[in-house]
Amino acid sequence: MLLPRILSAIVMAVLFVCAVFVLGTSHFIFAMAGVVVLAGWEWARLSGVHNQVGRVFFAAFIGAVCFAVLNLNGQATALYISPILWVLALYWVMRYPTLLVWKHVFSRLLFGVLVLVTTWSAFVVLRQSENFLVWVLLLMGLIWGADTGAYFAGRAFGKRKLARFVSPGKSWEGVIGGLALTQIGIVVFAFLSGFSFTQWCGLALVALLTSFVSVLGDLTESLFKRHEALKDSSHLIPGHGGVMDRVDSLTAAAPIYVLLLSLTGWL
Repeated sequence: MLLPRILSAIVMAVLFVCAVFVLGTSHFIFAMAGVVVLAGWEWARLSGVHNQVGRVFFAAFIGAVCFAVLNLNGQATALYISPILWVLALYWVMRYPTLLVWKHVFSRLLFGVLVLVTTWSAFVVLRQSENFLVWVLLLMGLIWGADTGAYFAGRAFGKRKLARFVSPGKSWEGVIGGLALTQIGIVVFAFLSGFSFTQWCGLALVALLTSFVSVLGDLTESLFKRHEALKDSSHLIPGHGGVMDRVDSLTAAAPIYVLLLSLTGWL
C-alpha cells in the first residue's frame, strides 16, 4: 500500500508543478475545471446519489455551470457567495448530528455546486493576476502549513476535541498549532517581500482566516463521509482516496483567500 501512495504523491506533485509553472491561462482554467468536475462526481456520492448515471450527470452539470460563469465573466462575483457557504458549513458541523437540513440529498448537492464552482472561480481569478505564482504558492503553503502544524501539535498536545462527532481525531490544540505555523511562515514571507508593518498585518489576517477555514473544509467533507459511512470520497487516487480527499481544505480556503486578497487590493 505504501508504494502506490508514494507513486501517487509523486504524480500529483508533478501535475501540480506543471499546472502552475507550465500551463498558460486558458489551459490552466480548463485543467482546474477538470479537477472540479471529478470532485463533483465524488460529491454526488457524498451527497447520497447511489447510481452512476446520477453522479456523472451531476459532474457534467458542475462543468456546465463553470462554463456559464466563465462566459458571463462572473468568477469574481461568485466569490462573494463563499463566506455565506462556510458560515453555513460551520453551523452544520457545530450542530451535527442533530440538524436535519444537510441530510437531504438536494441540500448537499446544491451546497456542492456552490462550493466547487466558487473554488474553480477562485483559481480563475488567481490565474489572471499579475503575481499568480506568488499568490498560488502562498495559498498552498498556508494549507500545507495549517495541516502540518495541526498534525504535529495535535499529536503532541491534543486533548480538547474540535468536533467530536464529525472528526474525533482533531483537537483545538492541533488547530492552534496549525495557525501558529502559518503565522510564522507569513512573518518570513513578509520580511523577504519587503512588506511594511501595515501590509504584514493585513496579510497575517488573510492567512489567519484562510488557515482557519481550511480546517472547516476538511471537517465538512468528514461530516458528509460520516453520514454516508464512507472512508474515502472515491478510489481515484491509489493510496490517497479521491480528489475531494485531497482538495477538501482547498475548497474552503481558496475562495476565501482570493476574495480577501481582492478586497485588500493585492489582486
